[in-house]
Amino acid sequence: MDNNILLSKLQDYGIQGSANQWFCSYLKNRTQTCLVSGNKSSKMFLRCGVSQGKILGPLLFLLYINDLPNCLQHSQPRMYADDTSITFTGSDADEMNNCINLDLERIRVWLAANKLTLNMTKTEFLLIGSKQWLLNFTVKPTAWINQFPIKQVSTVKSLGVHIDENLTWECHVNELSKRIASGISAIKRIRHTVSYKTLLAIYNSLVQPHLDYCSSVWGSCSMSLSQKLQKLQNRAARVITFSNYDRSTDELLRMVNWVKLDRQRLVDKSILVFKILNRKVPDYLSSHFAFRSDTLTCNLRDSDFSLTIPQPRTNYCKRSLSYSGAVLWNGWPLDIRQSLSLDVFKCKLKSDFDGRFK
Repeated sequence: MDNNILLSKLQDYGIQGSANQWFCSYLKNRTQTCLVSGNKSSKMFLRCGVSQGKILGPLLFLLYINDLPNCLQHSQPRMYADDTSITFTGSDADEMNNCINLDLERIRVWLAANKLTLNMTKTEFLLIGSKQWLLNFTVKPTAWINQFPIKQVSTVKSLGVHIDENLTWECHVNELSKRIASGISAIKRIRHTVSYKTLLAIYNSLVQPHLDYCSSVWGSCSMSLSQKLQKLQNRAARVITFSNYDRSTDELLRMVNWVKLDRQRLVDKSILVFKILNRKVPDYLSSHFAFRSDTLTCNLRDSDFSLTIPQPRTNYCKRSLSYSGAVLWNGWPLDIRQSLSLDVFKCKLKSDFDGRFK
């Protein structure tokens, strides 16, 4: 990243005067040396980049690339640190080809203007749709940047979640199962040497986070994949409680005070919907939902707290957050939906679940 461009962008963001001069002194006239096998190089001035290992490094990089979305016309950007993805929705191959490649050309121009290069070995594109929809393409879309073709893949890993082209989440659940099985094996090896309380703490550290992470995204997987994870949770309970297979899974889960995974995913999705509706998450998520009172000409008794349910045309729509989240939300009693705080909502939600699953 070019220091002069960075200083110009900082000025555009309102960092001017003495503050900008401070950053100028921080960035410029820095030198570095290399030490290899006891041999030290001469000093060289740094013309770009920031000092490695400094707290300001990541922040300044984020400010540097913050205007990247401004160059896009057709696609939507998703940026997290140095991980950037763009998405485009369409049904026509020619339209997708044109729109995506136009935006990729704009990205190329932006990269050149900002003196950045793209790592082509880490650049991929994924075409998402049903198996039948993907097979119907006579000529599949292609993506190019700087006259180089971008590799098409069937799965991609984004922020720890494996996304496949049919949104079956099979790849993600399989990878998840491997990690969970490894954690359970580690617990089994040490269970004779530590206390029961310690075993539960290890489970909560090594296994449970994998089951919770982004469950609202991949939790719409098939019943067979869901059961695969449930069997692993049952196995973990047997290991921790030293139980044989003659003990029922319901009894096992009560012993360790766990809930089944499908129930926990419903709770997590309900909490996410509550956060979205109460603007406790990024604003772009609020576009997934609309209250019925916003779409009806007459007010129903509980319309202010009921969501409009989209009309699904495919199973994909039924598994989406917009549909499944709205159906789940509307299914809760009105007093739960009217909760004034997240803590109250969680408490009422737990009481309702406990009453249903006694």
